[in-house]
Amino acid sequence: MKNAVLEKKIQLTTLWHTAIAQQKAVALCRLPNQTTQHLIIDFSPQVSKTKLPIESPQEQGFAISPFINPNNEHTYFIRADLYFQVQQGQAIWQDSYVQSRNYESINHFWQQIEHAPFTEGIEKIALHLPSITTGFALTENYLQAERYCQMVAKAIQAIERHEFQKVVLSRYKCKTITEKLNVIQLFETICQTYPTAFVYIWYIPYVGCWVGASPEVLISIDKNAIFRTVSLAGTQAYNPNVKLSKVSWTQKEIEEQALVSRYIINCFKKIRLREFQEEGPKTVVAGNLVHLKTTFEVDMQATNFPQLGSVMLDLLHPTSAVCGMPKEPALRFIRENENYDRSFYTGFVGMVNIAHETHLFVNLRCMQILHNKLIFYAGAGITEDSEPEKEWQETEMKCNTLLSVVERICPTTDSF
Repeated sequence: MKNAVLEKKIQLTTLWHTAIAQQKAVALCRLPNQTTQHLIIDFSPQVSKTKLPIESPQEQGFAISPFINPNNEHTYFIRADLYFQVQQGQAIWQDSYVQSRNYESINHFWQQIEHAPFTEGIEKIALHLPSITTGFALTENYLQAERYCQMVAKAIQAIERHEFQKVVLSRYKCKTITEKLNVIQLFETICQTYPTAFVYIWYIPYVGCWVGASPEVLISIDKNAIFRTVSLAGTQAYNPNVKLSKVSWTQKEIEEQALVSRYIINCFKKIRLREFQEEGPKTVVAGNLVHLKTTFEVDMQATNFPQLGSVMLDLLHPTSAVCGMPKEPALRFIRENENYDRSFYTGFVGMVNIAHETHLFVNLRCMQILHNKLIFYAGAGITEDSEPEKEWQETEMKCNTLLSVVERICPTTDSF
């Protein structure tokens, strides 16, 4: 290691661009309502799929799960070979996180930083990304709207036949970027725009590059072994002129959120856990939207349940907030009717055992970067009271969460 490098703060952009240029897996994130950012770099030759080591404190890193992930055994885990805390663009190395198994690669990285750091943007470095043609049929927006509304109508009919109570149906929106996209600038702008969201960007060679601003905790375990999860459902546009306590909700939205809460409570019942605290539902702001939110909390020490994080992760994912209820018939309907691969949308992302805490979030309000194209993802919960056109408009609002930020710094078009 180069002491001269370690004794001073390093520019975040220098670290990011050097890691990308060396084709290392890297993740940058910021927790809700915090200013500290976290940069994680993995020097393994290849990031493997695994079951998360939540109960192994020596394993620290960043987790990325697809929507379809049987037994959660196919989660990408970017290990924290190097871990930095970042404030105002300046990164400080946390030396306790260095893993000796990749020492030579790490040393080469430091030499690059000291002698010839890459300063050009990510757009000037060759990214190894998947092709846009895989699993996508790119169509004009009006055709997508027509097809999505038809799918919602079909789901409502299935609900009326009592095949399931709720299903979450998603779609994607493609934009072509006409200038080079500075992803670090994008990340910083999202952080400023959505302070209450979990904001991240990650890149794994040949797997992808994604950016997100998720409002929904999947599981969280803090330093005091307090476990938390939330039910988040119901969506409408945020009006800053209306107090949150005065926001009105339809019966459809109230029932949709109640279904998610009941799903979590049923998971607790499956493991015979009765000692939990429930707070809500209450209206919360998530960027340009508001939702109904209920928080559940468990003291893992008091309940003598140290494996609760892994157990609940297996039970919860995918939650009814992104899949439906009951899970299996809803999932079957999704796979038979959405006609595209959600990939990491509605999976989960987050930090594992970083600073003795684990924070995983449902991967919502996210987009995929593909060379000169961006793919935005959104979904809506469908119940018997749904109206197809309104559900389409809800997905449009959700897509605009990130699209509106992108268009501040980089022009886009609808051309394919």
